[in-house]
Amino acid sequence: MNKVLKWILIICTGGILLYLATSFFAVFMLTYFSSSKRINHPEEERIFERIKKDYHIETIERNPEFERQVKNQDTLTYTLYLYSKKNCNIEPDSMKNNALGIAKEINNIHLESKYYKYRLVFSCKAYNPNGSNFEFLRKDLIP
Repeated sequence: MNKVLKWILIICTGGILLYLATSFFAVFMLTYFSSSKRINHPEEERIFERIKKDYHIETIERNPEFERQVKNQDTLTYTLYLYSKKNCNIEPDSMKNNALGIAKEINNIHLESKYYKYRLVFSCKAYNPNGSNFEFLRKDLIP
């Protein structure tokens, strides 16, 4: 009787472990294949680092960030959120000149032709999308 109880316990434990392992594997596969890929431009990171250094920007966020946001649209606006504490004290004319310089830098990233406009948002508080907006048409920046 003791041996039978031991085997039943081993089989039940093995079955539970097998069930948990297959459940974990199924959830992992679903999340891996259903997550959207990030848009990756290697030259973009290099240009962002240069923009951070030249214009004293602390954080840069971009939109759209994932391929699913770009997929079914004909025209898109490439938006950069530029956060720096120094943006609170900059005059609007100086900020507009900085925005034009940054837009020309962005134009060197060989983006898809869907992007027809660049929108730059300067803000002095991180993760606050309200700030000074500047928009430039991509075709106007081509030398």
